[in-house]
Amino acid sequence: MKAASAETIRKLAFVGRALRLPAFLSNLATGVVALQMILITGTTSFAAIPVTCWDAASEFNDSTNPDTANPSGAWSYGWKKTLTDKFFPALTPINDPPNSSGWGNASGVPKIFHNTRSISHSGSGVNPSALPPHAVALHPGLNGEYAVLRFTAPADGTYKVSGQFYAMDDHETGTTTDVWIIANNEKTGAFSGRVDYHGGAKWTSFTSKEFQLKKGDTLDFQVGYGANKNYEYDSTGLNALIEKIK
Repeated sequence: MKAASAETIRKLAFVGRALRLPAFLSNLATGVVALQMILITGTTSFAAIPVTCWDAASEFNDSTNPDTANPSGAWSYGWKKTLTDKFFPALTPINDPPNSSGWGNASGVPKIFHNTRSISHSGSGVNPSALPPHAVALHPGLNGEYAVLRFTAPADGTYKVSGQFYAMDDHETGTTTDVWIIANNEKTGAFSGRVDYHGGAKWTSFTSKEFQLKKGDTLDFQVGYGANKNYEYDSTGLNALIEKIK
């Protein structure tokens, strides 16, 4: 019988969080597999088991979780005044229980939020955008501030990033944003694209984009208010999977 891998154990924990299982159920599922690994392989310490894959949605640590923190693990939730300006943590909870929650600026935007449910959810207010199950979304600020989801590399290596930014709002102008993946706050070598719901660009994908990172280096997934300089209706979804391949 083959022992479960460390990645399997970790993914079970992610599933528990993504489904918002009660803590004892999530921990039980993870613990059973962990015990199997100990019994079969003799492994008694998980400190030396490397983690090589990160998912922005399943690892989202929002402001309604009892174990909440920002930053949380490899992820930080924040914003910048301009594209390569200083990163500010977003420390104001944004809660719409039981549907969504997240982090924002004190003024409300920029913000990063997450559907906590396994069904689609439409936000509150006039002309709300639809948030797919367990989706993560970023919304820029009134004056062009960028919403930023930051990944901090835990070790030296080559990191492959795959996923997409996608429009979430079809009202009025629809989502019209400029989107980026920036390493170490340097525009050189960055991924850039645009999302324009009514302009033929409902999504922009990044497939196997690689970055050479040192421990402590950062990758910033950023959303700005686009060429029309209007932050309204600009909620932009993000799917992002990061793999350490070397």
